[in-house]
Amino acid sequence: MSWSAPPVAKSGFLTIPTKPNAAISYSFFPATTSPASSSHNALIVFVNGLGLPASSWVPTIASLQKLVPTCPAILTYDRFGQGLTTSRDPLDGQRGKELGHDLLDVANDLHEIILWVAASELGLQSPDVEGGKARLLLVGASIGAPIARLFVQNHEGMASGMIILDSNIANVNYSDFLPDPDSSDFDGGSLLSDDCTLEQYREARLKLTRIFDLKVKNPESLDRSNSSVLLPYSYQPKLVGIGKAGPLLSVVGHDPETFADLSYDMMGTPKSLSKITNEYWAEYNEGLTKITDKGKCKGVVIARGCGHFIQKDNPEFVAQQISGMITELGW
Repeated sequence: MSWSAPPVAKSGFLTIPTKPNAAISYSFFPATTSPASSSHNALIVFVNGLGLPASSWVPTIASLQKLVPTCPAILTYDRFGQGLTTSRDPLDGQRGKELGHDLLDVANDLHEIILWVAASELGLQSPDVEGGKARLLLVGASIGAPIARLFVQNHEGMASGMIILDSNIANVNYSDFLPDPDSSDFDGGSLLSDDCTLEQYREARLKLTRIFDLKVKNPESLDRSNSSVLLPYSYQPKLVGIGKAGPLLSVVGHDPETFADLSYDMMGTPKSLSKITNEYWAEYNEGLTKITDKGKCKGVVIARGCGHFIQKDNPEFVAQQISGMITELGW
């Protein structure tokens, strides 16, 4: 890695009005610009996946500030039950939330967090932020991507841009797109290969569904069982950003070969089965390119040499994607 010293941040805990007794860990990295700069009131917001906490963004931020001397302000945070945020979501266990809080709850929390940070760090009041004066660039990794989508869908007019890093597939279970070997229409001839017998396929499929299906529990108590209702399609609805226009959008996918290699090394997943996952994921990512205005997304970018955790595998690449969008936004 080319980065060395960690970037300087103001770190601490905040609370949001709807959950005043549950502290949330956050870090605010001030803009490296003067107040007169066009990017001074812009805010880059990193939204974590389930697998990595806010600290995973530090190498990317260090690289970004090196690439962009006049870098906008940056916000990272850990959701309830993640990283440095030991508080649990107060919604968990309440009526209708017996399985935990859902993606829309998290998106609404993010809205309150942004309003708090904009007021305390940027001097912007809620009406100004809601009106687009904070000029948000959201960077969502894995499940952070559907969270960012729901944020923009439910809080129109606030986002200038969005970068999606290997979005979680929010609308189906793995058991839906990985054919059931016990089904009468299972086509073993086209699915099985030298590296995957029927028993190996059955075992690997069961392992994946027990980890990734939507009803599987996680340490955050983030209930994903209704995510296919919240986001039934990858290609809609259209996002509405500042000025009632679609935000700039970058959709980044993992390297299918690296993903297959890592899946085999870490979980023993046959590469022929990962091929099925990669094909479905590629189709999902292609759909995501359509959630903004025509001409606002240049297609899917493949992060060569990266598995699912792109900011971990190549933080400099992620920094370059952000730098490119900052330039395109004219910040």
